[in-house]
Amino acid sequence: MNKPDILIFLSDQHNAMCAGFAGNEIVKTPNLDGMASRGTTFDSAYTSCPLCVPARMSMLTGQLPSKTGIFTNDDAMAEDQATFIHSIAAEGYETVLCGRMHFLGEDQRHGFTKRIMGEITPLIWGRGGKKRHDLGPFKGTLTEEYCTKVIGGGTSPVLEYDRAVIKAAEEYLKQDHEKPQLMVVGTYAPHFTYVAPPDLYQYYKARVGMPVLYGKDITNPSILKKYERSLPEEDIQRIRAAYFGMIENMDVQIGKIKRAWDEFLHKTGRKGVFVYLSDHGDQIGERNFYGKQTFFDGSSRIPLIFEGEGIRQGTRMKGAVSIMDIGPTLCELAGAVPPPGQDGRSLMGQLISGNDCLERHCISEFVYNSDDEGLIPGRMVRKGKWKLISYDVNEGSDELYDMDSDPWETKNLSGCIKDTEEEFKQLTLEGWDHGKIIEEYTERMEHHKILAKWGAVVDVPETERWKVSEEARRLPEIY
Repeated sequence: MNKPDILIFLSDQHNAMCAGFAGNEIVKTPNLDGMASRGTTFDSAYTSCPLCVPARMSMLTGQLPSKTGIFTNDDAMAEDQATFIHSIAAEGYETVLCGRMHFLGEDQRHGFTKRIMGEITPLIWGRGGKKRHDLGPFKGTLTEEYCTKVIGGGTSPVLEYDRAVIKAAEEYLKQDHEKPQLMVVGTYAPHFTYVAPPDLYQYYKARVGMPVLYGKDITNPSILKKYERSLPEEDIQRIRAAYFGMIENMDVQIGKIKRAWDEFLHKTGRKGVFVYLSDHGDQIGERNFYGKQTFFDGSSRIPLIFEGEGIRQGTRMKGAVSIMDIGPTLCELAGAVPPPGQDGRSLMGQLISGNDCLERHCISEFVYNSDDEGLIPGRMVRKGKWKLISYDVNEGSDELYDMDSDPWETKNLSGCIKDTEEEFKQLTLEGWDHGKIIEEYTERMEHHKILAKWGAVVDVPETERWKVSEEARRLPEIY
């Protein structure tokens, strides 16, 4: 295949089960459903870390967080760390970032040769969270701590930002570009703030149900207790209505970009590949969790669809794959050499031949900051129908699930299927030095404290940060 143009639509916090092609009968995603029917869908795709920055930097480098050292949203990638964007740009591509990627620090490129739309989150330490005074009444609502502060139908900084991203991408695709293109369109929804356009919010508020596990006798691991949140039923339904509304709104935007992309390819006579994925999911009330930072599928599994030249149509892959596979796959597609030390692998064989790989395993990692037990690294392994979640805490804390018969992860089979658990336990231990991880994590936290203090007082401009408009700061009228 000659060098095809490539477009990646990268959303933020899209629960893989919340789409029509995934079997959800409530949320409407006709454009994603169309992509799935015309392309190849991976039903067991996982993030390498259920948190924004670690997942995105892991995707770009093709390496696990334990290799990059990036486990928090305050971590930054080194400027001399090669990404698959560097690899593809080195082969003559224009590499274009439109919107969100969540880079921290002065290097806002990491291989991108152009950035045509800025970032919604701060680029400098010490300016996020409760310090986001530019968000007005939405201050804090982009964080887990205050994500339920504003819920409803209307507009929000998230919705206004994504509207600007889509407009910039459409304008770019109307222009002539001589070089082959690798373009990333990065939106922020359906990441909270939990606000959807009014008509969509009203539509889903009348239809959405409670979480599947609501009212069930489910016990969460003690390490996750701090993330639990008990809310009134009405608030839970409103959150889910807003979340579903954001997904449908995003699907409309995907349709706009796909049409602009198809017109661009038709005009240029070039071939292309369109990829949709998200960095992680959102529990949206399951197990009383909102947001990410768990290894349960609502948080750790991601939607992943490829469509375009040479890609098999209407194909569903069940084998486990990783967000880290994006780089090796696109490098092979573009004839580029991926960065060294890859933990991901190319999916081109599956995309072209349709041969599934059920025996492969993939890994997700996170470091929990427990109030009682300090820093606790955790790992998840998915292979075939099995999934093991392992925390470096007391003996007997592991969780083993049969995802075929128990997709909502309600029955922990740890201790019941010893051969399988032992095999998976060994996989969690490969290349896993929890003592070193804790040591490096602790030191980086000390760096972050100084950086946050520095960023809060110095007058360093953030030239590529999107400016929140007055319209975006208008509280939703429908609650």
